[in-house]
Amino acid sequence: METAVLHKKKTLAPKLRFKDFKESWEMNPLIELSVIGFSNGAFNDPKKVGSGYRIINVKDMYIDGTIKVDTLTRVAIDEKEFLKNRVEYGDIFFTRSSLVKEGIAYSNVNLNEVDDLTFDGHLIRMRPNKKLHSPVFLYYNFSTKTARKQFIKRGKTATMTTIGQEDISKVEIIFPKLPEQQKIASFLSAVDEKIQQLTRKKELLEQYKKGVMQQLFSGKLRFKDENGKAFPKWEEKRLDEVANFRRGSFPQPYGLAKWFDEINGLPFVQVYDVDDNMLLKPSTKTKISKLAAEQSVFVKEGTLVLTIQGSIGRIAKTQYDAYVDRTLLIFQSYKKPIDVDYFKHVVSLLFEIEKTKAPGGTIKTITKEALSSFKIMVPQIEEQKKIANYLSNIDIKIDIVNKQITQTQTFKKGLLQQMFV
Repeated sequence: METAVLHKKKTLAPKLRFKDFKESWEMNPLIELSVIGFSNGAFNDPKKVGSGYRIINVKDMYIDGTIKVDTLTRVAIDEKEFLKNRVEYGDIFFTRSSLVKEGIAYSNVNLNEVDDLTFDGHLIRMRPNKKLHSPVFLYYNFSTKTARKQFIKRGKTATMTTIGQEDISKVEIIFPKLPEQQKIASFLSAVDEKIQQLTRKKELLEQYKKGVMQQLFSGKLRFKDENGKAFPKWEEKRLDEVANFRRGSFPQPYGLAKWFDEINGLPFVQVYDVDDNMLLKPSTKTKISKLAAEQSVFVKEGTLVLTIQGSIGRIAKTQYDAYVDRTLLIFQSYKKPIDVDYFKHVVSLLFEIEKTKAPGGTIKTITKEALSSFKIMVPQIEEQKKIANYLSNIDIKIDIVNKQITQTQTFKKGLLQQMFV
């Protein structure tokens, strides 16, 4: 029979509770919530990967939500080793090491009812007493600030930060009786399900947009003019035949204090400040002094900037006046009638295509000269505007969903702070 020792050490209650529950919460170390001792899995032989039992690895710990069996690697091991480390429904896993201390003891829970699961030696397993403790409740509990502080505090740092079975087993958490645990777990799972649905909706919109862009810029999908007639044939042009561009700038040596003013300084755009939505982040990470601004490149709101170092090929239409670093290219003016919103989309797709040609799908470097030779298709300005408006409407829908995701994540964060002690 599964049992757990429950000796009260402290009685507490969270700020936010379901009205049906009044009892105080109890505090116990994790070892007293488990039906077996904490354990490590077996280290894999890379030569045996590919068939056999499904195995939970470190990479499977960082996905959104619970462990997904369909994405697990398979490994060929003997039955005796498998039975020793066989995974059951409700088993919780912790990462043993991390390059940064904040990454240790990251947890995830197995809610899959399959009989061919095992786990890797880089993970530590806890098997909760399911008659007294909800695995999903514990999973959420372990992600709270209170629990995370304890895990991090117990980590040992050398080259990497590590944590052992005994360290984890001594971490104390505060919990209610099983019915309240289940109620909390169900509620938070519904919030997570909403986040996953919104994330999937965003992914589908992004896929749809990418498909439409490929159809549009390849000429397979065309708009008609106001009279229902086809627009003229598109022209293929080198980028330097279409636009005038230059790199940003910043005074050297870079790190002098006199160049920066975080309180009253001016916005300074670096690669970090280019967001994923073809805009800058709401405010730049760095602000520069008036002295530095005199030796930097100023751009007005509505200017296109392109990252050419670090994360290469991300484009943004600036939504405020700013100064621009040398790690970005600035499109200053255009030699042909160009709609800026059309141009940002065609350049963005251009880099997506170039990435497929690059080793590993990553463009490691790009020069102004190399960029000049890139070719794009240029329709008449009226058709450019139609294309830009169509794509911008999709962007608006993506942005709305993205804000919903952020709002729901913020809501969940608030719940975690208030529904746990």
